[in-house]
Amino acid sequence: MTLSKQYGISSYLWLLYIFSLEVVSMKKHRFGKKGILITVIAAAAAAAVIVACVISSNAAKTKVGISCISLKKTALQDTVSVTGTIHSNSSSSVYTSLTLPVKEVSVSVGDTVKKGKVLAVLDTSSLEGDIKQQQAETQAADSSISRSVQKAKSDYETALSNYNNDSGPELSAAKSNLARAKAALEQEQKAYASLKAAAAAGKATKSSLEAEAEKLSQAQQAYASAQQAASSTKSQAQQGVQASKDAYDDAMAKSNDKSGDSALQKLQDQMKQSVIKAPMDGTVTQCGVSVGDVPKAAMFRIENMSDLVVDAEVKEVDINRVKNGDKVTVTTDATGKEAVPGEVVRIAPAATGQGNTQQAAQGSDPTFTVKIHITGKNPKLKIGMKAKANIVLEEKQNVFVLPYDSIVQKSNGSNVIYVAEPYGALYKVAEVPVTMGLETDVSAEVSGAGLKDGTKVITETDGISPGQTVQLSPSPSSGGK
Repeated sequence: MTLSKQYGISSYLWLLYIFSLEVVSMKKHRFGKKGILITVIAAAAAAAVIVACVISSNAAKTKVGISCISLKKTALQDTVSVTGTIHSNSSSSVYTSLTLPVKEVSVSVGDTVKKGKVLAVLDTSSLEGDIKQQQAETQAADSSISRSVQKAKSDYETALSNYNNDSGPELSAAKSNLARAKAALEQEQKAYASLKAAAAAGKATKSSLEAEAEKLSQAQQAYASAQQAASSTKSQAQQGVQASKDAYDDAMAKSNDKSGDSALQKLQDQMKQSVIKAPMDGTVTQCGVSVGDVPKAAMFRIENMSDLVVDAEVKEVDINRVKNGDKVTVTTDATGKEAVPGEVVRIAPAATGQGNTQQAAQGSDPTFTVKIHITGKNPKLKIGMKAKANIVLEEKQNVFVLPYDSIVQKSNGSNVIYVAEPYGALYKVAEVPVTMGLETDVSAEVSGAGLKDGTKVITETDGISPGQTVQLSPSPSSGGK
């Protein structure tokens, strides 16, 4: 590129050139060669002054060291960043209710175990003695109860038979007395009837008839008393039957009482529980007992190291934008820039800590617990690590992305960007309309007919205007968040 083209001075040079020719032509004969030389030198000096002025003027209009980025399609994510602690989604603390000392510990922290694996064994020597004593007491009680049942059954059956057959000492005596009183009454009834007939025929005296009537009355009273005694004896026998039945029922109830057996079964269950086993597959992350200890807290903690989650707190302003199934990237200090994928699996329906009262009193905004399931695998992830999680609220692929500082909003509300188009060794600023799409905190998706890969977009727009000449700094590629 020529100097005249670069700095716009061709017209000045041509005028100087023509002026020199004219001077030479006019003075050629008057001043000779020496005069011509002086005239040309003077003209050249004047030209140099003019060129320097022009160059200085144009250089003042050119912006130098302008930052730009080269457009390149990429992915754009609108995310919310949260922090939390990594823990296992499935874990179990192993306790025992037995107050027995530990006899043996079979595992250590870091061991991988399967469900049913023996973790520890308790010392059951005292428990074995209790079981033997309870067995003896139970057997003795069972034998005694069995004898009581047999006797109560026999007593009941005898009482019922005596009642039904009017047998037994009391019922038999009452029955015999009633029969004798009845026979005596019948005999007196016949004697009185005979004497009465004789008296009517004049063959017996009135006094003898009265004496016989007295005997008949006594026989009647004796029979009534015998009847009453028989009825009372029968009633007493019935009560005896009921009492013997109640005794039999009570004996049967005692025989069905398995409290002794239950006590023995409880001791036997404790014997089984003295062998502490893993309730699930996983890794032993805590061991809280040693041989000789009597466990008072959790003996072991087992966690599934391949099923990790992060419980993070999301602010109220963002919580309604988060939904189950949102993609997440998880990083820790241990993993560095190596992100592990995850997914939102649960969103708390209420603010943390009953949120409103406590947090409002502290002047802080309510937060909501979001559970993030880590779906990727990375051996560097450990339970208890502090994790940073970026929840992807919205994502666009294969789009142009620019920082907000490179987007200019015009007075009519439209958006434009300033691009640098080649202009000799420099660049000239051009205005390109754009439409904004997905926006994040620091950047936005842009589209427009004038955009293409490699387009140089000026990022420092202050003091820049279309048509201006600029000199660029090295330009990185654009990228999204």
